[in-house]
Amino acid sequence: MLGNKHPRMLEVFADDADALALLTEVYQAPSVHDEFLRYLHRQGFDIPLSVLERDVTEAWVLHPELVHTFRGIYENETENWTVYEACEELVDLEDNFQLWRFRHLKTVQRIIGMKPGTGGSSGAGFLQKALELTFFPELFAVRTEVGR
Repeated sequence: MLGNKHPRMLEVFADDADALALLTEVYQAPSVHDEFLRYLHRQGFDIPLSVLERDVTEAWVLHPELVHTFRGIYENETENWTVYEACEELVDLEDNFQLWRFRHLKTVQRIIGMKPGTGGSSGAGFLQKALELTFFPELFAVRTEVGR
């Protein structure tokens, strides 16, 4: 048992105590996104306490209140150049990961079509849904707000 959290994705490592311990530690650690928001807070940007103290084992969801913070950064990129550049690096990371997801989907469709995938997934359908996911939703949502 992993404390009060026992994520299904780690069950496959139940017979390898070292791997399970390492992966559990990583699973329970703040993400790059969490750490970036903590950095912004330390730099004086308005990051809600509920975001800073969230349960990092829960999937990230869009926090609309952060869009306002990012709007200020994007509308004043000269004054916020370092943070603006970091935001754009995260967007680049997201773009590259999405391209990898898309290529993976197309490879699976080419090889097995719409058959069930490995590990019991629905295959291409699962990968298609993954294209709708985003790591940094506020950094994409802010683009609709900038310049309004």
